Amino acid sequence: MNAEQWERLNTIANVDRNVITDFHADGVDEQIAQADYIFSGWGPDARIDADALAKMPNIKGIAAAAGNTWRLLTPEALDAVKTRGILMSNSGYVNGIPVAEYCMAMILMANKDFFRAERIYRERREYINREVEFPTAGNYHKTVGLVTASARIGRHLLGLLKSYRMRVLAESRSMDAEETASYGATKVNLDTLFRESDVISVHTPSLPATQGMIGEKYFKMMKDGAWFINSARGAVVDADAMIAELKTGRINAILDVTDPDEPLSADSPLWDMPNVILTPHIAGSEGTELQGMGENVVNELTHMIKGEPLDFGE
Repeated sequence: MNAEQWERLNTIANVDRNVITDFHADGVDEQIAQADYIFSGWGPDARIDADALAKMPNIKGIAAAAGNTWRLLTPEALDAVKTRGILMSNSGYVNGIPVAEYCMAMILMANKDFFRAERIYRERREYINREVEFPTAGNYHKTVGLVTASARIGRHLLGLLKSYRMRVLAESRSMDAEETASYGATKVNLDTLFRESDVISVHTPSLPATQGMIGEKYFKMMKDGAWFINSARGAVVDADAMIAELKTGRINAILDVTDPDEPLSADSPLWDMPNVILTPHIAGSEGTELQGMGENVVNELTHMIKGEPLDFGE
């Protein structure tokens, strides 16, 4: 959080800024016994277990500058939180905004053939006839497909895409055809999406049921010259199948996440493929964008203290 956000928080509560990294360390019992609210960043070193929660008789709410509040709690503690009616709020949607913006930027540049244009201009150092070199470049009437148009990222990206002159396809388990159409998009199955899209953007969470979900079948369906963007989780992709198809040079990829290696191992063939763009997991909040999650935590704690409805409760 920035200085202004800390100041706002200080006006509504007495804030203890001593970070707890172990809820069973010496002196912590006294600290947490007085707490009415807890807030956390992303990926805490310590989780709250049932014993620690039992030592918080006054706790009324937990807010996280992270995708989920329940990640702060062990399963037993989560059950106790629900039983006691303790409020929980997350910043998942807020963090999804820069992810959607990253994907929007990558979609626009992929369709413009930006990455190849930059590379060959640097290599040749001479006039490039764009009508000859990039006859199919451009965003006009291109087809974009979103895999798992989720509440947090997919829907926001659909809203951004609505401003552009593109055909949008969406595969979603949480949106019906009518809601999808309200974004100017068409609900389709994965086969249709991979077969017809010029750019495919993945927004699938990593779950046991989604491991390796996007495999050889789908990569072989992609159009020649199509782009595959993954800013979600590397584990939802069959990496070997993806690499095999990329090696043909027939398709392209923008990968912000990889699996099984993240960071990507130094000997991965992906590093040397001219048709692959790699970024170090930067799609989510970074730099100034982290302040957006800080702002959400302050807002949600304010709602909790004032007894107002939460924006992102869970």
